[in-house]
Parts: sequence; C-alpha cells; structure tokens
Amino acid sequence: MAQAREAPEITLDERYLSDPYPTLGRLRENDPVHWIPDFQAWVITRYEDVRAMFSDPRVSRDRRLGEHYRAPTPGSWAARFDDESIASLTGAEHRDWRNSISAGFKPRAVARMEQQVRDVVEQFAAPIRGRTGVVDLVAEFTNPIPNTVISRITGIPPYPGDEDRFRGLAQDVIRRFFFYADAENIERGEAAIEELAEWVKKLADDRRQHPREDLISDLVQEALDGTAVLDDDGIVMAVAGLVAAGSETTTLGANTLLRSLFHHPELFARLREEPALVPNAVREALRFDFGAPTGSSARYALDDFELRGKTIRKGQMIMLSVGAAHRDPRVFPEPDRFDIERDTKDLLVFGHGAHYCLGANLALQELHCVLESALAFLPENARLLEDEIEWESIGVMRRPTRLPVDFG
Repeated sequence: MAQAREAPEITLDERYLSDPYPTLGRLRENDPVHWIPDFQAWVITRYEDVRAMFSDPRVSRDRRLGEHYRAPTPGSWAARFDDESIASLTGAEHRDWRNSISAGFKPRAVARMEQQVRDVVEQFAAPIRGRTGVVDLVAEFTNPIPNTVISRITGIPPYPGDEDRFRGLAQDVIRRFFFYADAENIERGEAAIEELAEWVKKLADDRRQHPREDLISDLVQEALDGTAVLDDDGIVMAVAGLVAAGSETTTLGANTLLRSLFHHPELFARLREEPALVPNAVREALRFDFGAPTGSSARYALDDFELRGKTIRKGQMIMLSVGAAHRDPRVFPEPDRFDIERDTKDLLVFGHGAHYCLGANLALQELHCVLESALAFLPENARLLEDEIEWESIGVMRRPTRLPVDFG
C-alpha cells in the first residue's frame, strides 16, 4: 500500500491534462482502483477491470444514481432525457430500445449514411484542396463535419441553412455531459436540449405526413407500423442521444487522428502508398490518444462492493479510463508506440457488451473518410504548427479549438 500512497494525484491542472499517460500508467501499476478526493470518484485504469466494468451488474450508467447528481428542472426535456434515455434503461427495456433504434441502421439506411458521410466530408474538403498558407483544420474541417453528418442523417434541412444552428446546439448538448463541467456549460447544455427536443418533435410530425430518406422518417415509419417501442418522445430521446454520442466525440477523434499522424509524418507517406491501412490507422489513433484524461465513461455503484481490495460505496462514481486501459502493456505490447499495423481488435473506445455503441460503425466511417480526404488534400510538406494549437478544457475534457497547419 506504500506504493499506492505515492501515486500522483489526478487534477484539472494543465500540466496533467496535456499528458496524463505517465500519471495513469503509474496508477495502473500501483493503484489501479484509485480514489480522487477532489473529484469524489474512483478511476479504474487496468484494461481487464475497465472491460469488465462495462457489463458489471454491480454498477449502472444511470447518472441519476450518483450521490452528487444534480437534477435538471422537473418536467424539462433535460429531466426527461435523464429519466428516459438509453442510459437509464436496463434489461428488457434496454434491449427493446436498441432493437427499435436499430431500424435506423438497416442495410439500406447504412448505405444511405455512407454516401451522406462522403458527401459531407467532400463539402468541407473541397474549399481546402489546393490552398496555401496556414489552414485551421478544426474550424474548416474536423469541427463542422460530425455535426453536419448527424444533421443530414436525421433529416435537418441542408447546409448552409438550419445545419449551422443544429451544429451549435449539438456542441452545447454534449458539454452538459462532460465530467465536472462548470455551471455555465451545464446550463447551456440544458437549454440546448430544450431547443433541440422541440425541433426534433416538429420534424417527426412533418415526417409522418411527408416521409423522406432520413433517420427520423425511418423511426416514425416503424412507429406507424406498430413495430417499435418509440413514440414521438422516444424519437426525440433517440436523436438527442445520437447527437450527444456522435458529435463532439467524433470531432475529438478526428483531431486526435490527424495530430497523431502529424507527429509521425512518415506515416502520411506510407498511408498514401498503402491506403488499405487507413482503417487500422484510425483505430490505432483512437487507442493511442483518445478519451478524457481521467475517464471516458462513468458508472455508478448500485451497492457497496469490493474491487482490488478497495471498498466502493453505493452511489459513488467510477470513472473508466479507456485511455489508461489502451496503454496497458498486458494487452498492447509497447503501448506507448504509435503503430498503424497493430492488432486493434480489443479496443474499448466504443464500450463493450450490451452497451456497445450503436453508432460505432458510423463514427469509424466518418474517421476513415476524414483521413482519406486529408491524405488527398494535404501537401506532402504540410506541417502542424504544434506551438500554435489553442486548447480548451471543460471539466476533465481537453480539446483543441484551433489546429493550424502550414500548407506551404
């Protein structure tokens, strides 16, 4: 236990957030179930434990069960989202919800989505192609793509109309769910959920009379057929959940992917020569440097239980550090080496078991297209201006708000 007491603290200090892996590595070896007094939460860092915790019956994803849960205004859409979203469902209810939402991911819909993804990526890549000078890839490429994809898939009117407003709402919604977000971000997120929910509800009403080739129409049609568990309110929850899960996180994934490759410029040349490696390069980037510096998924103890000699109390938050798990040498040899040929089948970035992310294939498709497009428009001598990157921290989440690249 002496080693455990010597383990460094996890903080919101910029020095930790900018490179959490040495700290997480020491915790993984010396104190793999670590209590953070400042956060009033446990952080789990070993791959074996993180993987098991995704489906451990002693814990829940339902944030309402946390001892420090702050409930939104009763009757608000934010409160209903907490009460009725997939995170609060268990057993048969959870299975029925997944079966219903999967209507939007049938082969025809998936093929439609793949084309929509390619169209959106090209929409933002085209103005960059052939440019010179410094280009901010966050503002012009990685930031607008994921939310535009979500809006196209769900059926928001096309860019540059309402998609701009949708994109802003999507970014505000997800920030409500970042661990330890401040009051301002929480309030903005709750207001965004209200506006987004009313918007989706109106779209569902319209699609009932005028169906189109989009996700909301698919879900409405399934409801009309009587084969779904989702009513209009359920469709609102499904779309809000898709926004929360697939907007900001995919932007973070794209930034991580490009930044990691700029740090290994020889790999850009290799990927141009061997494009078949693109899917694995995407997955390796997610393994190497994706996830909040503390934990990218939370669980809450249903009752007191023991884990590696520590007593976890009912209601306490358990932060699953996927980033630490992905650097576990027990699973990934030489984990601190970026290797686009690595076997990445054991990634946990999309969860595991019954709660594996329904949108995983969509997110990977977006990242594949982002990388393929970047390989085409980036000059061979393009340089990331690392010292000029601008960062924003929201709770334990740290993201670049500017990713300047000199195109020469």
